[in-house]
Amino acid sequence: MSKKNIAEQESKIKESLFEFLKTHITEANINLIDEIVLSYVIAVLEDVGTEPVFDIEGFCEMMSAYFPDFESINHATVYQWMFELASKLQQSDSEEERNINVDISLPEILPKNKSRTLSITEEEVPKRAHKLSEVSDGGSTDSSCCDFTDEMDVLQEMFPTVCAIEVKHCLTIAAGDIERATQILIDRQENGQCLSPNSSLTIQVTKKTIDDSELKNRIIERYSYIDKDAFNKEHRPVAPKVEPKKLVRYRDNKIVSLKGERFTEVKKGEDVDDISLKKNKKGHTP
Repeated sequence: MSKKNIAEQESKIKESLFEFLKTHITEANINLIDEIVLSYVIAVLEDVGTEPVFDIEGFCEMMSAYFPDFESINHATVYQWMFELASKLQQSDSEEERNINVDISLPEILPKNKSRTLSITEEEVPKRAHKLSEVSDGGSTDSSCCDFTDEMDVLQEMFPTVCAIEVKHCLTIAAGDIERATQILIDRQENGQCLSPNSSLTIQVTKKTIDDSELKNRIIERYSYIDKDAFNKEHRPVAPKVEPKKLVRYRDNKIVSLKGERFTEVKKGEDVDDISLKKNKKGHTP
């Protein structure tokens, strides 16, 4: 296909996108539509031309990143506009095929193998910008007319975690002014509007929540140990060892022994009192 035909197809897509935005979003800033948005719309149109169904939610989420009011548009309206535009492009393509007898189809003029995640490599962007620069007029709003390469490098050094799409978007709004773009980028981060590389079509898979009782049973089943033999054992505690008590006899009101003993131990078998067994001397009676 010639460059002239490619330019006609792209101009039709751009004009249709402008009319759709002006119709449903009156305050939309058309200058925000850059090369990235146009390439994404063309990639989606390629899928619409080959498949009967496409991801309408992902498309609306991507467009709402540039135009927040895009979410208020009914999905059926967006669906109808996309299929009508795809059918118009196919009709014009078939008419051209009949006129010049050349096997030409819509996928040949559109970028091939474009994913909806907008994963554009660094090599694809310059090629695409070069093609558009050859066929675009002076009033075009493409990003090829305003490549803020130096400004993007400065902002990416200041915000290393922010993707290049977000940096370029803020620079486009600020018309290349680094200070204004920095303020816009900070405001968007605080409001949670900052773009991420795959935030538009990323599917968040929610993990199944586990009940507390089920979690407890799993932990017990995995880590616990129950000694079943302990239930059949008979525990017989050993009696503590106790020394036999010693029998002692205190010396009541008596002088201690020479050793300082105040009592004497009564040995086993001794039942007699420790008293003197001497008989009292009787006086001699005359």
